[in-house]
Amino acid sequence: MRFEGARLSLRLHRFELIAFGAALGGLVLVTFVAAAYVTSLMPGPECLQSPDLIPQDCQRAQQAFSSAQQALGGLLMAPLLLVTYAIGLFLGVPIVARELERGTARIAWWLAPSRWRWYVARVVPVLVVLIVLTYGAGLASDRFFAVSLSGVDPTRSFEGYGARGGLLASRAVFIFGISVAVGSILGRALPSVIISALVVTIGLWGGTQVHQAILKLEAVAIPLDMNDEFGGYRPGDMYLDQRFVLPDGTLVDYGYFGNEGPAYDEFGNSTYPTVNLVIPGERYRFVEGREALALGGASLVALLLGAGVVARRRPG
Repeated sequence: MRFEGARLSLRLHRFELIAFGAALGGLVLVTFVAAAYVTSLMPGPECLQSPDLIPQDCQRAQQAFSSAQQALGGLLMAPLLLVTYAIGLFLGVPIVARELERGTARIAWWLAPSRWRWYVARVVPVLVVLIVLTYGAGLASDRFFAVSLSGVDPTRSFEGYGARGGLLASRAVFIFGISVAVGSILGRALPSVIISALVVTIGLWGGTQVHQAILKLEAVAIPLDMNDEFGGYRPGDMYLDQRFVLPDGTLVDYGYFGNEGPAYDEFGNSTYPTVNLVIPGERYRFVEGREALALGGASLVALLLGAGVVARRRPG
């Protein structure tokens, strides 16, 4: 019976699964191929041995590598993100909303031994497919960023944070959970898509603000170096903010000097030592995992809310 329920759920959503599966699968494949192509253009180690006197061949190789990385990254990353987020929305809403809208839920709930079992049989198979597809997209994006960040370990770098790796799948699952819950409440597909998109946008934005506030409490202060390309911190670090250090060691922003005098002298030099607040790249996996767990918890709450609504609402 469980296998039959899963098969029926996949059959009911075969159009969405085939369409999004083909789109996302194709993008994943093309991204891996693009990563391999960019890797083949990467300049050899001999081009890094004499940075003060770079041979003309190395200059051409570096230019070809940078051009390919920027062109393919701009061409592939945006569609990959868009489809990854859209799949959660358009697979989640119809699971309950479409059955309520068509009136088929009335018969299905009457025949099912339990609405909870019916709900699980409808949601879990689609959720499993969603996780597989979006995690594959995260791996493909991770691979492309890995070859693009020359000389930087992607597991110790915040470059492309949120647009690669397991966090991409976590956000897609969050969108799916919200969409299922909203569809269960409204019972109509099109309004549920609109409301779900609005709720997801607010939820992701709000979650990002909370996470940024937490990260600022954990940030490391690194002295500003005007002679360094990155201001003193490393390329893989996550830059959060800039602060001034008062004589007593207190960190303040520019707004502090509204009543306390100028932050810079007449020559444009800071009157107090300046530091950058960053999260070291070594903490990438921890920060990524923490956000993924938070998104997973929020997704579970949304799916349980959808189950509770299904168990209590009238079919009509």
